[in-house]
Amino acid sequence: MEIPPENPHGESAGFGREAKLRLLVELCEELAGSGLYVGLSDARPALSVRAGLTGERVWIEVRNGSFVWRRTDEVRHATDDPAGAAAQITGYLAGRPDPRA
Repeated sequence: MEIPPENPHGESAGFGREAKLRLLVELCEELAGSGLYVGLSDARPALSVRAGLTGERVWIEVRNGSFVWRRTDEVRHATDDPAGAAAQITGYLAGRPDPRA
């Protein structure tokens, strides 16, 4: 799905909340069975993903045709490849230190 560029307010012209939710649901389906805890926020819209029940959440949003996560040095993966994004997110979370350790 092609996503138009965003305006300065982070909104894609002609690409609304419902389209972003569809893309996030596709990603959520790819993450199913990975052992990660995934939640969908339709108000935001975004996915919340964490490695364990007490782990820190990573929020994933759709911006400019990409799934985007991390607050600092954002990581992006094209929305037309949800399986690749799921693999990248799973690898990213596996490499994060456990804050409880």
